[in-house]
Amino acid sequence: MSDSRYSYDENAEVWPYFAMTLLSLVLLPSTWKATIRAMKPEKNYSPKFENGYKPENYDDVEKFRMKNRKSKILTKTNIFIALGWIILIVVAYFIHSQETPEDLKRFDPYEILGIPYSATDREIKSTYRKLSLKFHPDKIRNIVNTTREVMEAQFVEMTKAYKSLTDEDTRKNYLDYGHPDGPQPMKHGIALPKWLVEEKGTPLVILGYSFLVGVALPFVVWNWWSGTKQYTKNGIHTITAANIFETFAKSSVDNVTFDSLIRLLANSQEYKILIPGISADTVYDYLLAYLYREKVDDELRKLALVSRSVAILDGMLDIASAFKNAALLRKIISLTQAFTQALPPESNELFQLPKIDKERVMYSRSTLKSLFSLNDKEQQIVLGINSHDDLKFARAVAFQIPSIEILDAFFKVPGETVVTPNSIAHLVIKFRVAYTGGTLSAPDPKDLEEVDNSVTIKKPLSTNDIAPQLEPIYAPYLPVYLRPKWTVLLVNPRENKIVEPPSAVTRMYTDGSVSTYKIQLSAPMPDQIGQYRFLVEFRSNAYIGADAVRSVVLNIEPAPKVDEIEDDISDPEEDSIAGAMAQLRGGKTKKKTVDALSEDDSEEEDESSSEEEDSDTDINTDTEDEEES
Repeated sequence: MSDSRYSYDENAEVWPYFAMTLLSLVLLPSTWKATIRAMKPEKNYSPKFENGYKPENYDDVEKFRMKNRKSKILTKTNIFIALGWIILIVVAYFIHSQETPEDLKRFDPYEILGIPYSATDREIKSTYRKLSLKFHPDKIRNIVNTTREVMEAQFVEMTKAYKSLTDEDTRKNYLDYGHPDGPQPMKHGIALPKWLVEEKGTPLVILGYSFLVGVALPFVVWNWWSGTKQYTKNGIHTITAANIFETFAKSSVDNVTFDSLIRLLANSQEYKILIPGISADTVYDYLLAYLYREKVDDELRKLALVSRSVAILDGMLDIASAFKNAALLRKIISLTQAFTQALPPESNELFQLPKIDKERVMYSRSTLKSLFSLNDKEQQIVLGINSHDDLKFARAVAFQIPSIEILDAFFKVPGETVVTPNSIAHLVIKFRVAYTGGTLSAPDPKDLEEVDNSVTIKKPLSTNDIAPQLEPIYAPYLPVYLRPKWTVLLVNPRENKIVEPPSAVTRMYTDGSVSTYKIQLSAPMPDQIGQYRFLVEFRSNAYIGADAVRSVVLNIEPAPKVDEIEDDISDPEEDSIAGAMAQLRGGKTKKKTVDALSEDDSEEEDESSSEEEDSDTDINTDTEDEEES
């Protein structure tokens, strides 16, 4: 009967295999993910938006971008993966060069005797006789570079090998157990050296476990926990978020100015973490210098501060939405446009064009759209451009500035033709992108229709993900690449309050096709029949003058009357499409029922039909009597 023995890895026999297995489990999936990530093409912005314009601080902007551009190869993850593969190769070489211990070798009598597996009994006996004359202890005379014990062990091994092939009992043990002596004890190697877990190594083990459990593990957990708690879901610091909310709560949001917003932005915790010791006033000065396109002594520091501004403004917009003040939200979005274009808030949209005379444009009332209704000479006068080549270049930049055209907006209950009181509806917006100076044909009326099907009834917002994702834009002054989006505001014009939280549109067709965007309304429709007027606003985070506003009317109508029929119609089941539509209307539904009658029961039903007819007659009679009364 076999037994088991546990032994420590004093000869380094087991730990290399353990280390190699552990490294392989980590390195193989990590390497696969890193390879896929490295093979993805890098696309920071769309080439069609790079117009060749270089601002005054172009070299500084490019230097900052190159400094902060993440390499796909020399990342911390890839460095750790490379070190892991180096360690794995060293361990594999160590295993390959290590001799297998005698007690772990497989017993092979043919290999021990040095004969082929096809050797006959005569060849086996002849070979053993020759080896006995050479290795028998009584025949050994001069021993060189070895000991008698080693020679005797080899002779014993040869004898066992010979008997394994010639003696019946010994051969049976070899065939059944793989060894001529029968079952062998199973040895389990513990991948730790013996000295580490015995008395001398006990303090070291205790110290290691104490450091791991008492220091390393709490530090990792605390670092992870503090990291998740320091920033909100929008990516801004909790101290920044608290300061913004407190400022809006204590002050009148109707009187918030652009200057106060910039000062609030300059007091963000992100800047203090980025540049320790910097004051809010210093940050404010840097931000103003950027907005007015003024160079400073430390241009890279200014760009580093500006690189965080747009993300903080996005978080500010989310916090401000809790106060529902539409004017405040518009100002924050306008300030985001200003930081994208490096212009003072509420600047003329013509300032986005290069080669212009700022003094001339400052007092102009022209817009990008009206500019292209003028001839070349008039355009030169408006922009203050004397050179025809400079005018051509400015117009090329203007052609790349998109704007939104809202074609239609209406409220809809899935599967219904009208919006009824207390129903759950969503807002459907049909729009398309138009570029400055370009002309678009009238849209196809079919593209403006909203046709219900089984998918849109169950998941009305699924159409929001059909259009392609917008590509990052090229803003010459902004030190980071920005992915454009349009913030949608649904505003009650009487109170100038938003009725739904702002939502961001990041997917749309840019070839003139009609895009659809839906907003699921969180509150039920009003319970009073009538008309309610709202404003739908598309506000760009990247371009000045690319916004769009359209009025939309909510018509609350009574539910259409259904002709009365003699038979009773029960409420629809909750799991059916009709049930889903009824729930949206605020109607009643019933739980799904299971037919209790089977095919076998139908036969019994036929056999007892006469009795059932009598009972049915009685019930029908009672019903008729009730109706007559």
